[in-house]
Amino acid sequence: MKTLEIQVAIIGGGISGVSCAIELLNNDLKEFLIFEATERIGGRCFTVPYKDGFLEMGAQFIHGQVDNPIFKIASENDLIEEIYKNSIAEIDDPSRLVMFKDWNGNQIDEKILDWAQFCLYESYSLARLQSENEDPNLGEFIYNNYIRLMKEKLDPNFFEKSENLNLINSIYQWNFKWECMYNGCASMFEMSLNNFSKYQKLEGCQIIEFKKGYQSLFDTLIEKHKEKCSQRINLNYELRNILVCQKLLNFKLDGCRHCEFSHNENKIVLLFSNETVVICDRVVCTMSLGYLKENIDDLIVPNLIICEEKKKSVKRMGFGTVNKIILIYDKPFWDKNLEDIYSIWPTESTEKMFESLKHDNFDLESRWSEDICTICPTLYQKNALIAWIAGNHYHERLTNEQVKVECTKILKKFLGRDDIPQPVDIKRSNWNSNKFFKGSYSYYAYGTSSNDIQRIAEPIKIKNKTLIHFAGEATHESFYSTVHGAYLTGIREANRIISETNKSS
Repeated sequence: MKTLEIQVAIIGGGISGVSCAIELLNNDLKEFLIFEATERIGGRCFTVPYKDGFLEMGAQFIHGQVDNPIFKIASENDLIEEIYKNSIAEIDDPSRLVMFKDWNGNQIDEKILDWAQFCLYESYSLARLQSENEDPNLGEFIYNNYIRLMKEKLDPNFFEKSENLNLINSIYQWNFKWECMYNGCASMFEMSLNNFSKYQKLEGCQIIEFKKGYQSLFDTLIEKHKEKCSQRINLNYELRNILVCQKLLNFKLDGCRHCEFSHNENKIVLLFSNETVVICDRVVCTMSLGYLKENIDDLIVPNLIICEEKKKSVKRMGFGTVNKIILIYDKPFWDKNLEDIYSIWPTESTEKMFESLKHDNFDLESRWSEDICTICPTLYQKNALIAWIAGNHYHERLTNEQVKVECTKILKKFLGRDDIPQPVDIKRSNWNSNKFFKGSYSYYAYGTSSNDIQRIAEPIKIKNKTLIHFAGEATHESFYSTVHGAYLTGIREANRIISETNKSS
């Protein structure tokens, strides 16, 4: 058994753990170590070198430019294309090809599509204006307003034909799946309408990519303190327990596990799966909300030091899975200007559509691929397409060959082509089955309280002494689900540590 003693232990080497470490070093606080459970830093930012380029298995975009610290770092260090540095807006390229295709490979009627997208946009705008009264789910609110607005815009006779209503429903169904991907949820029926406006979208382009992947952001952040930071990162350290001494509490339980490793009641003991014991003054937990949901009842001992309201907030908040299925070919078979292929799956009726979206009477084994919302090229790997999927993670249990066959079938159907080859290689993110993440990012679920994120972010204190800090995207009230949100929470907790350390010295 190896024992380490340190002032601050940071659990997790994702962006919040690294930003916390860098901020501590910037303020000359060097008594810390990072403990990362996997063999790499980055967390849900995961850049994989591939042939002459790279693939992003996790976070891919910088969302927004104005007041975005990630954009600022990327711009100042030449990590993004020059065009984004000179324009604070979405870059609209009319030469890019966006395809909305039905099951027979036909392009969706442009006029109907334009009105549908306009009415959907208006419906989401209305959703952001809702006050906190009764909290209906987001999915039904959007659908009801979408249909109401479409009936106002189109000829009333249009809806008398069932095939027309089915077309309108099919477009809503596609948007539903796209929004699941954007919000990181399994279903918009699981999202809170009243808390939908909590997310703050930063002004500027929402889909800025790094020239060399998100890994270049980590390399840049660490570079300033390269030796000091690198020597403090410990990989393959899987946390088992955080032990707090019962002497600090107003009650006593039988047997104090903490005292088996330390006689100092003011210290925290961390137990790792590799038989390492770490004794520290405070710990910063940056693990995903998905991990906390699965482990909060057993991770911290005694568990009674976690207030019930915090546990309830962890369990109420949503945490979904967004996966990438990256299909790699010998050469592109698609138009060089292709931007997106949106598959508009058919609907038989409104009732059947809702059953499908709720996965009621829905055979996942044969229909899992219906949750793929878009297939698009990658920016820096010219022979690859990304199939984005949220809503189910059944495919994670399938073989690569099974997924290849299904994705090829979909491309053939929606493009109306029989000459599409099967990919020569495939890469999959599989975030849900990864025990250290259990999904992708957080959202306000149906039934959540407006202050749930605040509760999750609150440190655990005993006798006015902070013992356990919490950081990560799910602890930022406005920027949850984003890299910039996670980054800022790491700095927030570092500054809390610095402030409290200065006061006590």
